Amino acid sequence: MKDADVKRVGARSKSLMFATASLVLAVATTGCGSECVDAYDCRNDNGPAPEGQQWTCAEEKCETRPIQPLPEDDAGTEPDAGTEPDAGTDPDAGTDPDAGTEYTCETAPYDPVLGTLQLQAGFETAGSAPMPDDVLAVAVTPGPTYTVYAVRGSMNAELYSLGIWPDLVPSTEPLFNVLAPEDREATSGVYPNRFLVHDAERLLAGYTKSGAAGTVSLYDIVTPGNSSYISSPGNMTAAAFTADTTTAFLINSMGLSDLNGFGVYALVTSADPMASVKVADFPETAGGNGFSAVANNGVAMLGFAAPPDYINVAYAVAPSVVSAALSSGTPFALDAQPQIDVGSDFNAAATFGDGVVVKRGAYDANWIFVSTDVSRYALSAGATPGAVTIGARTPVLSFVDQCTSVTQMTHLGSDLLVGIEDVNGERLVRIRAVP
Repeated sequence: MKDADVKRVGARSKSLMFATASLVLAVATTGCGSECVDAYDCRNDNGPAPEGQQWTCAEEKCETRPIQPLPEDDAGTEPDAGTEPDAGTDPDAGTDPDAGTEYTCETAPYDPVLGTLQLQAGFETAGSAPMPDDVLAVAVTPGPTYTVYAVRGSMNAELYSLGIWPDLVPSTEPLFNVLAPEDREATSGVYPNRFLVHDAERLLAGYTKSGAAGTVSLYDIVTPGNSSYISSPGNMTAAAFTADTTTAFLINSMGLSDLNGFGVYALVTSADPMASVKVADFPETAGGNGFSAVANNGVAMLGFAAPPDYINVAYAVAPSVVSAALSSGTPFALDAQPQIDVGSDFNAAATFGDGVVVKRGAYDANWIFVSTDVSRYALSAGATPGAVTIGARTPVLSFVDQCTSVTQMTHLGSDLLVGIEDVNGERLVRIRAVP
């Protein structure tokens, strides 16, 4: 299964529609005898699909189908896609005269680091390392020594250290159980999320349950005994925010502690005791929660899913606007902030220096996300208080097919760290801007 990163339940009710960060979140349970809600369930239960195949969920049963590679970066999205005069009429279509074989994921040429992905101008790789195949999310501590942590497992997810970059040696013992004690014996209806973020002293992960309940899990790196679990229904994504002496996790969810409603919440870790504050309201037309990232300069990218198609949208928020909401307790209207013109749907976001990256693409008829590119947007605070400058889209990686997938995105200092999966296994790759 490649890039089946988000599960959607449909527009049955606003309270049941979520857009998640790299994880498929089940809000409704399957019926008696059903095997799956979507392809992500199939991979969790059965492991990776055979080479050249991908999992699909058809009539609540898991099936494998051949991966259909895309011939170019934006295949299926360009205005003229599929309308070339000779499309489908060339008797030699699909074969390379020199190679004499049909282009498939079995015959495709793979770079040992990037697979079939293409690195774009202005960026370079700066090392890679093998990654375990059960990683849901990764986070890296601030340098100069970078410790890589990961949420591993399927339903019963736990926090592990993967070691020091780039010489990773994963620990054999978990540091922390992402699930609260009361949820650890569940055999269904628990869905760990694909986010893990740090604020130098703590790591935050989360999970949701059938019926829109949810919990964020806070691991204290310095004093593990101070780790805790906090109610956060429908939590989807999170990002760390720092301004002066204030540190907080921004959680895109349906609530936090005793607060509720669609929006972005802050768990203020610098407060004693820690405090919960709502920092951003979504418009009434929002269909569900979305993605979050904070650039190294403090500019935040926050978003939600917009009906009727539930495509993810994103807005850039100046650090002063977030700080004002944290101090006053009065949330700002997210749709009043400058919108980032992503130009398509996206299903992952991360920090990349003084900017953010998103993994763009679209869902096919089977709710499989077909990726087209990973692109960066430079963000900076403007001269006017509350203003933000948004840079043009800059492609970082392009997908010439779906044979190699990007499963993780996080930051390592000012660089981007991506998880890549294909026939050569799973690995983490560091990407940086060319000096």
